[in-house]
Amino acid sequence: MRTNTKNRRFTVVIPTRERCDTLEHALRTCVIQDYDNLEILVSDNFSRDRTREIVESYKDPRIRYINPGKRLSMTAHYEFALSHVSPEGFVMYIGDDDGLLPNAIRDINAVVDRTKTPVLHWNSPSYWWPTADAKKANLLFIHSLGSGVATRDSATTIKNILSFKERFPVLPMMYIHSAIDFEVIKKIKALSGNFYHSLAPDVYSGFAVAGSIDQYVHSKRPYAIAGISSHSTGAGLFDSTSSKAGKAFLSEDNLPFHSSMVFTGSIEACVMECFLQARDHLPFFRNFTLSWPRLLVKMMEEAARKPRKIYMNIKDGVVQLGQMHNMPDAAQKAIAANPWINSRGYRKAAIGNLGREGFRLTRLLINHLCNGAVYLNCSSLNVKNIYDASILCDNILRLKEMRIIGYSTVVKASLSTIRRKLFHAA
Repeated sequence: MRTNTKNRRFTVVIPTRERCDTLEHALRTCVIQDYDNLEILVSDNFSRDRTREIVESYKDPRIRYINPGKRLSMTAHYEFALSHVSPEGFVMYIGDDDGLLPNAIRDINAVVDRTKTPVLHWNSPSYWWPTADAKKANLLFIHSLGSGVATRDSATTIKNILSFKERFPVLPMMYIHSAIDFEVIKKIKALSGNFYHSLAPDVYSGFAVAGSIDQYVHSKRPYAIAGISSHSTGAGLFDSTSSKAGKAFLSEDNLPFHSSMVFTGSIEACVMECFLQARDHLPFFRNFTLSWPRLLVKMMEEAARKPRKIYMNIKDGVVQLGQMHNMPDAAQKAIAANPWINSRGYRKAAIGNLGREGFRLTRLLINHLCNGAVYLNCSSLNVKNIYDASILCDNILRLKEMRIIGYSTVVKASLSTIRRKLFHAA
């Protein structure tokens, strides 16, 4: 690594558009970082609210504000922001309703020092803002309370995703989930002009980065937290009939969906569209193939869990894909195997399949979900935004790492007990 390891530069890019209410708290998670060689690059996509005022109110010299002067599509805006990143050090993107965990940059730097990796990946916890879906409002989901790092083989990871053995978050996406050395970014841009070539820039970046390196390091300890709010484009995109963010996204002058695919509101289809775009633009992917019949099955399995209108959209897309790729029988078989079921009935079935422990989302308990992950209802902890959630999440993780609380305690204890432990440890 050419970068000075003792003072490695980091750039946190925050693309935003008329979301000053959540941006204020996302920025707060960044300015509390105890790290000097950090730039917080806020790229304002021609907002007409108080975005610039909120940014300038922090008066932190590490913050830089940029604005393209006109409204851009999401992908064009991500590319615009990347063009303003200084070509050195590590880069990561977070959304304007997401956040960093306390001391995240310092901790990432320490792992990079130790492992010499050009790419560090983690599974980000998720926080549903109070403005999110009422059934999940103010919930914090932590994937794992584990620690340590492991090396992942990039080619194996890509193959696992294309064969549906793993989900796309295992990719080293330069958004919430990873910090990327600018040398990797420069390599990708040199091969394809722009860095981004899909209307889903986050997932596309994961394929592009994974394809450009032989391996990367995965940390069991997260460094950022994903926020899901009423503004979230990702959450709204696949329910565009009711989401303002989804409708706005689809009305933009986006890159065209890949000619081999059909946009239906299916996450599975969008992930594979990113792979197809990466294969067209980058030489790394020429030896990777997609199983179209398997994709149709996964699309219909996904559709069966959605509201009926979305189910019908995905079903129509599966029929179209069957015709486009000369496999109408495979399409009909996938549809027949996955009829629409009431979403409430699905949730009951899913919960019932978690085993004897199961899980209950209550106001007073943290409950076992699976594989060491927990759901936490934050309502009684006075958590109101992504900043509050990041502090709580970090405290739980650090207490677990210091063995002040064990996994069984986190799973079984009431929130009042955890509050007491947090207070005495402060």
